[in-house]
Amino acid sequence: MPHIAVVGRKSPQARLLIAGIYIILSLGAVTMVVPFWLMVSNSFTSNVDSHDFKLIPAFFYDDEALYRKYAESAFNEDSQLFNYATGEDIGDFLDLEAPKQVNQARIEEYNQWLQALPLTYTFTAHAYSVSKPKITLEGVKRYQQFLVKRYQGDIEKLNEAYREDREYFDLQLRREEWHKRVFQPLRDVRHDEMMEFKRDLPLRFRIPAPVEGMFWEFLTNQDYGRGDAANDAAFFSQRYGRKIENLSDIHLSERMPAGAKFAEDWLTYVRKDIPYQFVKFDPGAQAFFTQWLRQKYANDLEFLREAYKTGEGGKPITDWGDIKLAADYPWEGIAASDWGGFLEDDKACPPALIYLDTPQIRYRKWLAQRYQTVDAVNAKYATSFADLDAVALPIIEATWTDMLADKGPIKRDFIGRNYRDVVAYISVHGRALRNTLILVTCVVLLTLTINPLSAYALSRYNLPQTYKILLFFLATMAFPAEVTAIPNFLLMKQLHMLNTFFALILPTAANGYSIFLLKGFFDGLPKELYEAAELDGASETQMFTRICLPMSTPVLAVIGLGAFTMAYGSFLWAFVVCQDKNMWTLMVWLQQMQSWAPQSMVYAALVLAAIPTLIVFIFAQDVIMRGIIIPMEK
Repeated sequence: MPHIAVVGRKSPQARLLIAGIYIILSLGAVTMVVPFWLMVSNSFTSNVDSHDFKLIPAFFYDDEALYRKYAESAFNEDSQLFNYATGEDIGDFLDLEAPKQVNQARIEEYNQWLQALPLTYTFTAHAYSVSKPKITLEGVKRYQQFLVKRYQGDIEKLNEAYREDREYFDLQLRREEWHKRVFQPLRDVRHDEMMEFKRDLPLRFRIPAPVEGMFWEFLTNQDYGRGDAANDAAFFSQRYGRKIENLSDIHLSERMPAGAKFAEDWLTYVRKDIPYQFVKFDPGAQAFFTQWLRQKYANDLEFLREAYKTGEGGKPITDWGDIKLAADYPWEGIAASDWGGFLEDDKACPPALIYLDTPQIRYRKWLAQRYQTVDAVNAKYATSFADLDAVALPIIEATWTDMLADKGPIKRDFIGRNYRDVVAYISVHGRALRNTLILVTCVVLLTLTINPLSAYALSRYNLPQTYKILLFFLATMAFPAEVTAIPNFLLMKQLHMLNTFFALILPTAANGYSIFLLKGFFDGLPKELYEAAELDGASETQMFTRICLPMSTPVLAVIGLGAFTMAYGSFLWAFVVCQDKNMWTLMVWLQQMQSWAPQSMVYAALVLAAIPTLIVFIFAQDVIMRGIIIPMEK
């Protein structure tokens, strides 16, 4: 019988009441849907936009928001690297703004120059995250695909080549730090193949090493006897005797500059801090190098032979001049040590014989060869540079242009990146899915077997202690799981069941509330059903399986869903009783993932983890709703 009669519904008061009920129910639905929607939305984010909490991520429709995400990924989530490379001064990629205008001709010619730049003069963009090293940026994804193709999906071949012991193609790109003085990559098979991979990448995956940016950092960290005062643009304007509005106005010249103070800083940086590979010597430095070797080795040629073994081209050493000053930094061995020692010795190596070969200097020389004058450059690019030394690399504009050119694939990569990482993480721990499937299946089957049997016995046989037994069952609901965890753990330990499925399944097999609910439902079944069955010769087992269980399907569905949800979502008990990682379930691994994963990846993991429960509810919702309503009507 309805609470509001059909006739009564026509009154304004009743209609207002019904409208209010629908509004309240709608608001309740919104409070359930919106949090999940926000979780899905934030699963597409990264560090730069993970705290926006918008129903639709801004990068879906806003190019500037997509640019911030793309720049963050391109510079390996390192805002300091971005500042070094561009001359900007942002504290976070949130502060980044899109360029107001872009000269397309300049970007096209910049890409031509970048194509010819040596790989060791560039970083690999989208290669690694400085804050969360286990996440796979776009470059890492491509690198792993490259390895799978190269080794034909055979991980054993890769392990043999790289001397690794991996189960999956989950290698990360080695970190490149070409802007640091002592960076010496391990030159092995993996390095050679990484360079081959890098060579075949699109140009948007290359960032020139920001040597000039490191020079600015070097200047700000120098002690000029000013105490704690900051070395800012105003200070360097006074020091160098010219107007400097920003540190990016200080340009690292190819040769030692004319100004005394600037020359002093330039030479200190070159001798003490600049990466060796960007330093070159004039041919006239050979004589000074030979003299320096004589002093170091005390004019002992045998000592020199023992240290070097052979001279240039593998020839035997017969004279001091057989040891040549390498045109490029030798990278390893005694030759590298002597090369660096000669550079750093301000008494042995004349500054006039030293020159620099940085990406920025190469770019300016390339422009000078192409346009001869700065006026021609300004006319071509619609710029206003004072001289060629002031021309900066158009990295910001190139990054914006690259993003617009590949906007679709870039956006799709951001949408799927966190989910890709979660799936890869779960795949690496493949037993988690198997363990979870076994656990959930066994728990649901045991729950739908033990609880109905217990409830049927209490309902069919009028035992004097029935209500005391029910009271005991219901009393178990008064204690939270944390209270019973310790005795259950001790029991499992005494039974030698730790690190087994028995420890995961047995404590959850029986449930006091499920027995109470089923007994009440069985009590409501007409007695005539049992009497008719007995007249037909049915046994108790047949009555239980053919009468009670089919008629209890809605209630069993609710109990089964509860058992599924409990077994699937539990991680604390599984973590306590199974110290063996091979026995960990999906939720334990996802909980462990939260210790290193960014917030957006955790959201993606939660969304994926919610899918099985959602699927179960969608396909069984009619039966489940009947199971909720029927006991209430009883």
